[in-house]
Amino acid sequence: MITEIVGVSDDPRHGVASGGSGLYEFWSADGVPVYLHDTTLVSVLWEPVLRGLGLRFAGDGAASVAMRFEGVVILEWSQDNEGLDDAPDEVAGQVSEFSYDGGDGFELVTAQSVVGFTATRVSVSAEPVRRTGDEGSGT
Repeated sequence: MITEIVGVSDDPRHGVASGGSGLYEFWSADGVPVYLHDTTLVSVLWEPVLRGLGLRFAGDGAASVAMRFEGVVILEWSQDNEGLDDAPDEVAGQVSEFSYDGGDGFELVTAQSVVGFTATRVSVSAEPVRRTGDEGSGT
């Protein structure tokens, strides 16, 4: 089975499959560049009855990204706090990798956690970085 991916560019140069970068680096369907290596995983919402998984990423100078996965089966969920007990949240949640196998498998790796899962659908939304002076410019 292949996961339906919504909200990601269909341009082969900027899509999920370009360069094999998966959900780690891509452009949204609205043309917003997404570089998860510049973000922190700030929230996880697991809905076991609905088989839903929501992830939210944010970071200074990076697009804010929300991902909603459906039809999720968790294969692995591990956490290692060693050496991170006193670290700021943005260090523990720093995204190291978010791979997609081209079928239905995903693996999110942060400095603290590994989450491996399958999903039937993912919806992605990204808000562009606001730069000083953008306020009121309509962009």
